[in-house]
Amino acid sequence: MDDIIRTQLDKHTIAAQATFFRTIAKGTFEIMPNWVRGVSGVQIPTFNIYMPLNPASLTDELLADTAAFFFSKNLVYAIELIHDQIPHGPNYLHQRGYQPLPPQPAMYLTHLPPNPPPNPRVKIERVHTVPNHTAFYTTLHAVFDFDLADVMKLFPILHLNRSYYPTIRHYLAFIDEQPAAAGTIICKDGAVSVYNLCTLDPYRRQGIATLLLHTMLQEAQRDEFNLSMVYATPQAYHLLTQFGFKIYAQRQWFLPPGLDYGDAETGD
Repeated sequence: MDDIIRTQLDKHTIAAQATFFRTIAKGTFEIMPNWVRGVSGVQIPTFNIYMPLNPASLTDELLADTAAFFFSKNLVYAIELIHDQIPHGPNYLHQRGYQPLPPQPAMYLTHLPPNPPPNPRVKIERVHTVPNHTAFYTTLHAVFDFDLADVMKLFPILHLNRSYYPTIRHYLAFIDEQPAAAGTIICKDGAVSVYNLCTLDPYRRQGIATLLLHTMLQEAQRDEFNLSMVYATPQAYHLLTQFGFKIYAQRQWFLPPGLDYGDAETGD
């Protein structure tokens, strides 16, 4: 991978995360020289994260500070680790009892593949109305099984606001007027992050996600966002590989060991 592309992706991924967290009602995102910290306020660990950026930011003192910070807010959280930035990180966290979630390949794409075969039954729309926004987050709720109230907080109606509309772009794919798939892109610093790409169970293996992904990235390219990245789930890895995405790094979340998060009544 070209060092210039890698530098651009590293910069973009932090900017995209910051954009996402800062649109949540109680969301914050701190960017420090050695680490970043995102707070969503929802009870999903991977939406409250501490991410070390270099070996100096993964120490027992900083881990203790992170635990105290999230404990004070009565929030569960996760350590987000990019393996090649901190090669000793997985072993270091394992020795301290942190619980690993399955790793996710970080993948990138510089050129769109040829247009996929059209499917006249599939209609793809960018989310720009309240009814479609409701259909979008209920689709995510159905696929990922997150609490519906949390999903509504993570993807607020604010995302339809004119100031965010060019940056955070939600999409739905419909079959016979019924939502079948959903996806999001965040456009920052000349690159695009793909989030939440998913298909409802009855519509899987019909090429809908491929059509949706191509449409999202094609529209981003028209606005000169030509470099794309995504963290691949096991379910999406085959699709992304066929699409042309290539691995450039690996992300993994680690859950802290046996923390007592206290009573909800003491939280913010």
